[in-house]
Amino acid sequence: MTIAKRLKNFQDRGFRFETATVLVLIEETLHSLFTSFTDTFVLFGGATLVLFYGSQRHSADIDLLHNCEEPPQAHQIINAISPTLNEVAQALGLAPLTIATIVASDHLLKINVESKIQQRTLFTIDVSRTSALIKSELVTQTLLTNDAIVKYPTRNLLLLQKAEAFLGRKNVKCRDAFDIKLLKDSGAELDENLKFHLEDGAVSDQLGDPNFINQRIVEVTPNRCAAELQEYLPEEVYRQLAEAGFEPLRQALRDLFGEWLEQ
Repeated sequence: MTIAKRLKNFQDRGFRFETATVLVLIEETLHSLFTSFTDTFVLFGGATLVLFYGSQRHSADIDLLHNCEEPPQAHQIINAISPTLNEVAQALGLAPLTIATIVASDHLLKINVESKIQQRTLFTIDVSRTSALIKSELVTQTLLTNDAIVKYPTRNLLLLQKAEAFLGRKNVKCRDAFDIKLLKDSGAELDENLKFHLEDGAVSDQLGDPNFINQRIVEVTPNRCAAELQEYLPEEVYRQLAEAGFEPLRQALRDLFGEWLEQ
């Protein structure tokens, strides 16, 4: 598919042209990574929702988990993505690019992709390690060509991850609430196995405190939603939520955490 057709597809879904160009570059990055480092990464987070589950919330991060003893180093990743990324960026009027490591620790590798001509960050690549993944809750799909096989979570596993993020972050993020609503609306549910993982995981203490959960939901305020979501949603999608006072987001959270709120 041509770049022009891919841009149009994203714009037809409600993304602004500027955002659509970034999403094309994110597709190219993932294509390069999953062809260069097969069976190394699992894609998760907002980019997964945009590319594979129809989300209209722009995400400027590529979140990757690796589950191998010797993951690619920063320079290997940069070398793998740079040729094609710069070529496509040139066609989009975003070249030259600066692709540089900004964090390199035992727990996180973060690579920044910046347009020098526009003097702005386009997106980041965040690579972290996971000790375990629920393999039965992973699926694969090709991206752009048949040799790029992307592994990513099912809707249900993404819902689990978003539930953990909503309760576990230091501060409430309304984007988590939006993603939870999207997943719930598309039929995602936590079965007994996933509920066990949630209750036995990092947010077990929070799940045992209904007052904490309620307070988190209350903190999904119109002002906070406006600050976090307006720039990243299509105008019509944002307007409908704003006119409803963002109550649909809070209701999706009450539905998700219902059984723990009743304790």
